[in-house]
Amino acid sequence: MASDACDGAGQEPLTFAAGLENDSLNATDGLRKDSLNATEGLRKELEVSLEERSGPQEAPWTWQALEASEWQALCLGPFEAGATCEILHAWYGVPGDPGRQVNCTHWLRHAWNAATGLRLTGFNRLFGDPAPLRAKRLVVEYRLRNVRSWDVSRGTYAEGGVRRLQLMPVIAAKTVTNFVGATVAASGYVVGKALTAMSNSIASGEPDSVADSTAFQLGFSTWLRLNGIWPSVTYDEVAGDSAPWDMKQTPIIVSNHVCYLDGLVLAAVFGAPKIIAMKGTLNVPILGVFAAELGVIEVDRSNPCSRAATRKAIEEHVECWQPGRRPLLLFPEGTTSNGDSMLEFKKGAFAPGAPLRPVVMCYTGAWDPATTNFRLSSNGDLAPTGDGEWCEQFLGHAMHSMQIRVLPPYVPSEAERSNSELFAANVRQTMGRAQEQLRLE
Repeated sequence: MASDACDGAGQEPLTFAAGLENDSLNATDGLRKDSLNATEGLRKELEVSLEERSGPQEAPWTWQALEASEWQALCLGPFEAGATCEILHAWYGVPGDPGRQVNCTHWLRHAWNAATGLRLTGFNRLFGDPAPLRAKRLVVEYRLRNVRSWDVSRGTYAEGGVRRLQLMPVIAAKTVTNFVGATVAASGYVVGKALTAMSNSIASGEPDSVADSTAFQLGFSTWLRLNGIWPSVTYDEVAGDSAPWDMKQTPIIVSNHVCYLDGLVLAAVFGAPKIIAMKGTLNVPILGVFAAELGVIEVDRSNPCSRAATRKAIEEHVECWQPGRRPLLLFPEGTTSNGDSMLEFKKGAFAPGAPLRPVVMCYTGAWDPATTNFRLSSNGDLAPTGDGEWCEQFLGHAMHSMQIRVLPPYVPSEAERSNSELFAANVRQTMGRAQEQLRLE
């Protein structure tokens, strides 16, 4: 009995202890789970808090290289608000010969200004001449984030080794036609120069320019045709205007700006108007001679004095202009874009308050020649592009068709004459509607 009693008494404490142990384990497990849940909840709260504080993940960087020959101007930026540019490496000298290259990375980083960008000319003066009598280039490697949408071409590019190889026969053919075209253009220039000199020696009054010569204009147009550039021009008719194709009715022509070809094409189509171009244009071999005869006015965007001189040149042109004289062609956007829409207009063309002739154009060929810093690749990725690729694609495509629409002369109201910003906005709106219609045709 005692033994039974002892056994019974002994079992009860053991059962109770086991129960306590199980309860303790359950409680510990519950506490652990609660603790893990609390920790997980706290982690998620912290992640949300950090995301709210830091914002969405930043866009990836896009790498690009920019090159300019020693006789050119190097232009980088400025980029739109929110975009970030970082200069990684820069050198000036002979490509492929490190011994004749000057590292100018630190110099360019110091000179870079996010608000105004970078405009450089006279590289030998800035960095010294590492290789006298040798062809040299300035190469800048940089990366960008948050690229502007209008600075991305959405045209079709020949990509990959096979497709780019297919461009070679056309490039070879265009090399020949360019030689022929340049010869014809040069001959037209020589003949035009001689005829103009004879005419000016006989006639009285203001002397004519070579750009007014039919021989010069015909030779220049032939060169464009041999490059496969075939513009189609339409003129909006105006009641009472018997010659809507006469582009000498206003002192200024304004057009949207898509690529390098714009000025050359419009100069050929409209009888060689005067043009404002970036600094360095007059130094380009062969083209610089033609540019000088066209009366090109150079502008250095990085130099406030040059901008003031440009405004003064526009005002002087308007003051001296008379009906029947050559107009001045301006691109009020101030830069090229992909042509999807029209950028905000600069006020320089509208400051004189003079009547002007709006022109809109779009390229309709197999390749879109929009001069941008980036393009969309065939798989939809953002890819950097530059002058080298642009030239390859231009020469590799046989035809470059385009549509040009000339709107009626725009005569500003009294309010527009006294407010250049209002004048620019109204002309931009008019041209924007016409551009949309042209793109849909």
